[in-house]
Amino acid sequence: MNRPIDCWLELPAGSTGPGAGKRTEGVLLDLSRSGCKIRTPLNLRFTSGDTRIIIYFQLNEELLQFNGSVRWGWMYGLGQFQYGVRLVLSEEEEERLNSELETWTMSSEQGH
Repeated sequence: MNRPIDCWLELPAGSTGPGAGKRTEGVLLDLSRSGCKIRTPLNLRFTSGDTRIIIYFQLNEELLQFNGSVRWGWMYGLGQFQYGVRLVLSEEEEERLNSELETWTMSSEQGH
């Protein structure tokens, strides 16, 4: 990705901690078929490997929603946190993400 895009993060209902069940703004810094890197004011205080998160973002026309699990995290400046998230995708979601990424990559290369 050559430019960050806005996203929203949500801890699934039933999660503990701040932000559970409500959306928090964030920035999607990097995205691949297997995962993404995000920055947000949300302090997940995660325990490695078991913090689930739902990520919402829009590459093209449609708002996408994917589930993931936080793999790592650290403080990034004042009141900001950066996290690496492994996406947990069904085959259908993986195809959709691939298709969205291809469309988005082509349109951003053309300067749109």
